[in-house]
Amino acid sequence: MVLANLGTNYSFSRFVTTSVLVQMDTSNTQAVSANIRLCYQFRHDDPFSDLFVIYNTGTRFASLSGSNLEQLRENRFEVKLTYSFTPSLQRLHHSNPQQEEL
Repeated sequence: MVLANLGTNYSFSRFVTTSVLVQMDTSNTQAVSANIRLCYQFRHDDPFSDLFVIYNTGTRFASLSGSNLEQLRENRFEVKLTYSFTPSLQRLHHSNPQQEEL
């Protein structure tokens, strides 16, 4: 099975990026899939707080066995949120009064 793919990335700004990946099985012209991902970094001071919107579409085989090569059309829409809980230094300083005396 020979697989060809084409991908691209585009940044709308420092905080909004998108990527597209298209894959094709060259031995079967109907086996094509696409992945589109939009990423928004909603906390500009934290690179680990992101909102991802992902759309996948394509075909896949119902089974990997040679007797069942029926292709299924698959569409998926996903939303993923990552949030980094980093305590601020000011809150840490006020929560530990022993450090103020030092």
